[in-house]
Amino acid sequence: MALENIPLLAQATVYSITLLLSITAILPMAWHVSNFNGRCLLYTHGKFDNTDGHLIPVWGSTFYCGLSLAVNLTALIVSVSRLVRTSRFLYRGTDSSFLSAFVDAVVSVGVTLTLFLSSVLVSDGFRSWCSTIQQRFPGCEEASVMELDAEDGIVTVGFYVMMGTAQFAHWVGWVGWVLQSVLCIRKMCIYHERENIIISMARERRLLNASQKAYTEIMQSAPYDSEMLSKDSDTTPILE
Repeated sequence: MALENIPLLAQATVYSITLLLSITAILPMAWHVSNFNGRCLLYTHGKFDNTDGHLIPVWGSTFYCGLSLAVNLTALIVSVSRLVRTSRFLYRGTDSSFLSAFVDAVVSVGVTLTLFLSSVLVSDGFRSWCSTIQQRFPGCEEASVMELDAEDGIVTVGFYVMMGTAQFAHWVGWVGWVLQSVLCIRKMCIYHERENIIISMARERRLLNASQKAYTEIMQSAPYDSEMLSKDSDTTPILE
């Protein structure tokens, strides 16, 4: 096992971290959607009923929770596949090609951008929900005992912890994918520089071979030039 390949080992470590963070983001978000009977609290607003005190919500789109689940599921699949591949490279003592490094860089940047968008939506959507809750409660976390419409079958217990965990996993996972993107782009740049060095060395080798060939031709024609010079000196009249 080639553990001396520090960049590849760093990539495998970051893939392991992003794998765990993806799971940490998926589980509480899926649990929340299940407890809210398929609804999503992100960007949900409403008003409290003055008669019995329960919230009459205007539900936000389920797209936001669906996007969070889809993005983190994609990040999970990418992390698993790349972790298996980098582990195989470490075991065999090999590394990826330039094309593979380019694909890794593109995929990592794509996951980073989409995860950033999802993180912003989760944070801003949760802030919107908490602003509604704080119309009646002093803090958002205190609304876990709040009752919504009983006919909807919605369970609010633990929603603050679940959404807080999902929000944390989103942002830390985004930082991990930023680091992974930097590592992939760095590897691609190293491969590009190495290719340029190989091309430069090949060009210098061709120039050196051409110079040696020209020198050999000059040396081969040198005896003929010496003989001609000797004949010219013999035919030159001597002045007395």
